[in-house]
Amino acid sequence: MTPVEFATHVRFMTRTNSSTFTDAEILGLMKIRQDEIAKAILEADEDILLIPQYTSLVANQREYSLPNDMLSSIKRVEAKLDATNFIKLYEFDVTSYGQTINSEADIIQNFSNDEGNAYFDLSRKSLYIYSGTITSVTDGLKILVNTWPGVIANLTDTTDMSNDPSTTTHGIPRELHEIWARGVIIDWKCSREKPIPLSQKEQVYGIDLVKAINSLKPQNLDRNLTAKLPPASTVGNNGFDY
Repeated sequence: MTPVEFATHVRFMTRTNSSTFTDAEILGLMKIRQDEIAKAILEADEDILLIPQYTSLVANQREYSLPNDMLSSIKRVEAKLDATNFIKLYEFDVTSYGQTINSEADIIQNFSNDEGNAYFDLSRKSLYIYSGTITSVTDGLKILVNTWPGVIANLTDTTDMSNDPSTTTHGIPRELHEIWARGVIIDWKCSREKPIPLSQKEQVYGIDLVKAINSLKPQNLDRNLTAKLPPASTVGNNGFDY
């Protein structure tokens, strides 16, 4: 759906018009339901809302704020610690580290800028890098993270809401547009001074939301899943008893 189609559908199903159910009211309910749907999309585990976020490394700066539009988990962290090539940073918990780390000198002594010996720790909505000396590098820190989808700004737009608004924001998959609208309709009915009874379809909103999310996976039917078994020599009866 486009925002125009979304508003038309919602008003038809609620028997309202632009005066009795204003654009501002629809947009407000859309935003609340969009957040609910975004969190549900994570259950598909298909990286649908994953976007690489970049920030610049600053000389001798260890702590960097996490993205403001971060929805949930970090998938991967990379950095150009040599100012040229990205390497993966591995997470570790500084409280479990056996060495004393009280200063920049301690960090440089115990870590390096080589992959496998450079790490990050999460705290206070920020990421702290443990590595060798950090130099300034434009867009030198890359965080792959699930992000909140772009908010619909108006109901006059004729662009499908599944389209990504930009290279750094996501749209909402088309498979979820009807259930999104249904959520808005439910909220409007429940907000009346005398709540309006829900239709049979509206009463199974939660069940249909799960079905809609399940329709998003798997995105690739050609995945090669290979089960691993221990060598036959390590188990009895050539592995048949494993």
